[in-house]
Amino acid sequence: MQKNTVKAAVCREFGSPLSIEWVELASPGPGEVRVCLSACAICHSDITYMSGAWGGDLPAVYGHEAVGVVESLGAGVFKVREGESV
Repeated sequence: MQKNTVKAAVCREFGSPLSIEWVELASPGPGEVRVCLSACAICHSDITYMSGAWGGDLPAVYGHEAVGVVESLGAGVFKVREGESV
């Protein structure tokens, strides 16, 4: 496994089971951070997206409730540091 890849639950078709796949991550852009996740939750909003009720582009990776450690910073990020728990 390379550092720029992560295993994720990918939605490829609304209303279908998620597919566990390796996906490639882009480097963090301006104002973004890369976080090595320890845990990620799927909430009711994610489930609604997966069902197709709110539309959206596919493929998609859901899960915005997460915890981990900052790995790298994009330009202009000043509120967190590499190695910090978030």
